Amino acid sequence: MNEILFTDMQADFGNSLEKKFRKLIKKSGFLETIKENELVAIKLHVGERENLGYINPNYARIVAEEIKNCGATPFLTDTNTLYSGGRHNGVDHSLTAVQHGFNYATVGAAFIPADGVRGLDYREVSIPGRHIKKAKLAGGILQADRIIFLNHFKGHMEAGFGGAIKNMSMGCASIAGKREQHSSSKPVVNHENCVGCRQCYNVCPVGAITMEEHKAVIDYALCIGCGQCVAACNYQAMEAGSSEDNKIFIEKVTEYAYAVQQYFKEKAFFINFAMNITPDCDCWPANDVPLVEDVGVFAGTNPFALDKATLDAVSASKAQASSRHFEKIHGGHNLFQEVYTEIHSDSTFEYAIQQFDVSLQYSLRTIK
Repeated sequence: MNEILFTDMQADFGNSLEKKFRKLIKKSGFLETIKENELVAIKLHVGERENLGYINPNYARIVAEEIKNCGATPFLTDTNTLYSGGRHNGVDHSLTAVQHGFNYATVGAAFIPADGVRGLDYREVSIPGRHIKKAKLAGGILQADRIIFLNHFKGHMEAGFGGAIKNMSMGCASIAGKREQHSSSKPVVNHENCVGCRQCYNVCPVGAITMEEHKAVIDYALCIGCGQCVAACNYQAMEAGSSEDNKIFIEKVTEYAYAVQQYFKEKAFFINFAMNITPDCDCWPANDVPLVEDVGVFAGTNPFALDKATLDAVSASKAQASSRHFEKIHGGHNLFQEVYTEIHSDSTFEYAIQQFDVSLQYSLRTIK
C-alpha cells in the first residue's frame, strides 16, 4: 500500500498554507534521506508565456529552503519544448523562468535548463517498453543526486490529464525524446471548420503546414506531432489523430515516466498541486477557468499511485459553474474523461499495471 500525504486548502491564522505545506514535506521523511553537499533537482514547469496557471513560485521556495537546511544545494530545472514558444531553447526558457518568478531572488535557487541550450543534452536509459526501449532523458536531470517533482495537476488535450506522470515523461525528456513520444499523435484537419486564418501555418515549428485553396494541409513526412497547431486553432479545425494513435501516445508517455522512476528509485519524491485545475496544460499561452474547486496538495514516492489518488479526489470535487466545460462534468470516476471524451486517459494506469506491474493501491494520510 502506497502512503499518500495530503493537506487541504483550509488555512487560518497560525496555520497558513505555507506552514501546512512545510509540515507535509517534513512528515514525508524524504528530507531525511538528503545528504550534505548533494545536488537536488526541483523539477517543475515554469509555465508558457501568457499562461498564469502554473504553480506559485513560493512553493518552490519552501522546498529549496528545506533542501538547504539539509546541507544540500537545490536547483530548479525543466526541459526545453518541442514546439516554438517561450521555452523552446535554454536561453528563452531561462528568461521565461525569471519572468514567472522562478529565479534566485524569489526562490533562492538557480534555474538550469536540463537538456542544454538547444535541447541536445541527453542520455539514453533502457526500459522494457512496448514502444520505447531507450528513453532519451535530459542529462541535467540525470546528473542530480536526488530529485523532487512539483507537479501542477490539470487537464491535457492529448494525455487527458497532467500530473506526476506527465512531468516525468514529457517533462524529463530531451527534445528528441519529446519527438519520439509525439511521433504517433499526428493531428488531422477538419476542412469544414477551417477558415484559412493561417494560425496553424504561423506556429508550426517545422513548416509542415501549407495552405491550399484557403485550407490547411499537413505534410505528415515533416509533422512531428507536437500539437501546437491544435492549440493555436480557434475554430476546431485541427483535431487530434485517431484513438489508436492517442493510445500509443499515452503508452509512450507511461514508458518514459517509468524510465525516470526506475532511474531514481528511492531518490525521487513527488508533489501534486491540485489547485487551479485548468482544462489545458501550462504549455498553452493562456489559462482557462478551472474545471473544479481547489482540492489541496498530495505527495508520495510512487508517482503512479500519487496521480491516481489525486485524480480520484479531483474527480469528486465540485465543478466550477463558470467553466466552459461545466455541462460535461457529472462527478464520475475520471473528471478528464468527461471533459476529453475522445481520450481514454485511464489507459495510463491500465498500461502501467499491465506492462510494468505498477501498484496503484494507496492510503491517504492527512496533514493538518
